[in-house]
Amino acid sequence: MKSSYSISPSQMALYATLALIAATATGITFAAWFNHGDTIFLSLIQAGLSWCM
Repeated sequence: MKSSYSISPSQMALYATLALIAATATGITFAAWFNHGDTIFLSLIQAGLSWCM
């Protein structure tokens, strides 16, 4: 059964690039949280927002 919707190679490349950018941004965010998580958490405690996490 043939699908009526097909993705062109240029769209596939665009989606792959966007997925790579999203994965990179997620990795950088996780690395920053891993390196500075205690400082972030302590600043939230001082602001009274730690219980909102």
